[in-house]
Amino acid sequence: MDVISQEKRLQTENKKLNREIKRLKKDNEVLRIANDQASRTQAYIQKDSMRQLFYNNQLLKTYPYLLILTDEQLLTVMSSDVLFRYSCRYDREEIRRGVPIQNVLTGVLPKYDLSILLEKCGEALAGAAVPPYLMRSVISGKRVDWRITIKRMEKDDGSLAGLNIMFVDMTDVVNAMERAEEADKAKGNFLANMSHEIRTPMNAIVGMAEFILRDSADENARRHAVRIKSASRTLLAIINDILDFSKIESGKMDLVNDSYQLDHLIADLASIVNARLQSKPVTFKTDVDGNIPNLLYGDEVRLKQVLINLLGNAMKFTHSGSITLGINYEKIDNDHCRILFRVADTGIGIKPDDLKNIFSSFTQVDTKRNRSVEGTGLGLAICRQLVKMMGGALRVESEYGKGTTFFFDVVSKVEGKQKLSETTESDNAESAGTAFHATFCAPKARALVVDDNEMNLEVAEGILAPYRISVVRAMSGPEALKIFAANTFDIIFMDHMMPDMDGVEAMRRMRLMKGGEEAVVIALTANALSGAAAEYKMLGFQGFLAKPIEPKSMEKILQNCLPARLIRPLTEKQKETPVPKKTAPPTESILSDAIDEKVALKYCMGNRAFLSKMLAAFCKNDKTKQLEAFYRTQDWDNYRILAHSLKGNARTIGALQFSEHAKELEFAARDERTGEIMEKHAPFLAEYRAILDAIKKPERKDA
Repeated sequence: MDVISQEKRLQTENKKLNREIKRLKKDNEVLRIANDQASRTQAYIQKDSMRQLFYNNQLLKTYPYLLILTDEQLLTVMSSDVLFRYSCRYDREEIRRGVPIQNVLTGVLPKYDLSILLEKCGEALAGAAVPPYLMRSVISGKRVDWRITIKRMEKDDGSLAGLNIMFVDMTDVVNAMERAEEADKAKGNFLANMSHEIRTPMNAIVGMAEFILRDSADENARRHAVRIKSASRTLLAIINDILDFSKIESGKMDLVNDSYQLDHLIADLASIVNARLQSKPVTFKTDVDGNIPNLLYGDEVRLKQVLINLLGNAMKFTHSGSITLGINYEKIDNDHCRILFRVADTGIGIKPDDLKNIFSSFTQVDTKRNRSVEGTGLGLAICRQLVKMMGGALRVESEYGKGTTFFFDVVSKVEGKQKLSETTESDNAESAGTAFHATFCAPKARALVVDDNEMNLEVAEGILAPYRISVVRAMSGPEALKIFAANTFDIIFMDHMMPDMDGVEAMRRMRLMKGGEEAVVIALTANALSGAAAEYKMLGFQGFLAKPIEPKSMEKILQNCLPARLIRPLTEKQKETPVPKKTAPPTESILSDAIDEKVALKYCMGNRAFLSKMLAAFCKNDKTKQLEAFYRTQDWDNYRILAHSLKGNARTIGALQFSEHAKELEFAARDERTGEIMEKHAPFLAEYRAILDAIKKPERKDA
């Protein structure tokens, strides 16, 4: 029984073993298949890895830029082969194992530039965004301009992996840009020099023609002189157009913003247009919204240039009927508005096909009909660019044979709350020479007036005369300090712009002297720009007066700044400004066409004797030789100061156009626009001499 049981048990075990053997064989087959699959996969992976490594190596070899990848410790991980063109201290394997970035780039970047790069790498590692930047270095005596980009690399979980640092060689691009700038500069200098060379003889031609008109009694000669003068002015206008267009093309045309009064601009334009329309049956009209703010801030010179060009075109092509200047506005916010201009005429109009070319450069439409009209065809192209620079757009509407209307707008800052309709009446009264009368006097007050210009001293003393204030003069900062150390003054008027020591420096030194902290110092300046009051207060002045000094502004300063105990009211009889019976020659015989007598009288308190004195001081203070010397030696700083001084003096005697030209040269010298100075210096000097000659002319007749 036991044998049988044992045999059965053995059979059962044998069956189990057979089944296990079969299962093991099956598993073995599966393992074999899996092993074969793993072998094939491994071979594929190895092949792909080798392929990927090959392409990575090819990428790094052929990559045109210097690329370095680092870990979070700024140790190298890999780099493009461009690195080895600049540095042979390490091979590729060393770079892969990791080298500090500062060691790798030693020899590629100068020490100082390398320190800047490491600083920016530190910022990138800390999470800051580092914008691309340019860096210039010298390698083996050769200049290299790099554009460097530093990017942070992150892992899938967002943690820091390292940095991607790329150097792009921009040397060729920078060289090309520099060559273009040099070529543009050469072009600008050529145009400026040619302008100067052309203007110098043209100036003489215009001047000689003027002398013939003035001195010759021969009608035939006078007629020829008129034609010479007209042709010369046309040629100068063409030169101006070409220069302006060249400046705009090169991006060198800058706006020079300043405060200006809209009513004065309109009056100037009306005067110019009416003078030119005297021989034509054409009426000039204005259609102006009286609610427009009168005191604005912008480039009055360029705005006037656009309007004169548009009005000039209207006058050229309108032979009968009318020309209308329309002005309206739209409020943008409390401090800004959009001024809308319209110039409409009843002239010959423009054909529809020609309208699309009206603003093209060097293009004059309908040339067959307009062949007698001179010009470059640049005027409207310049106007469109200038308007664009002032934040607006220029457009045109026209009906052929019936007339043309140009529309444009400019964005302007509002400087004052007075409306145009509110200022016209009072300004006209002042411009008509209505005398300003002092309302009080201060006979015990003492004033120190500091200015390097003798005429400015005369003006200040003359305006202070009705107040019976004792005036002491100083013609420089050091002289003012010396006088202040030995005297006490109730008020000090300090010119801002003086050579050697300007008014700000003189005021600051004065503050350190005995009694200086309490001294009332008022700045005198011809640059009364937006925010000037706050600026001068911040500098340490108690106030400022704009040149030319307006009597009512002076009275306001005296009223606010003099101690109340010194001020005494005047009776109505005392307020009258006495005019001596015997004065200098009447101003009608002294003033030239370049001088506006009404404006001059406004600044001279309506007193013709005072005006005659100012005209004499203007001539005595002749600065033509100094101006020439500064121009010849290219001493632009002193040239600027002198132009600044002439700007205020000219406005005081009513030479408004000359004052504007002085302002243009002052700003050109300030911004080192030497080409513009070369272009404008000769005509400016000629204009200066013409004004001096016109003022002195009565004296020559008397002699």
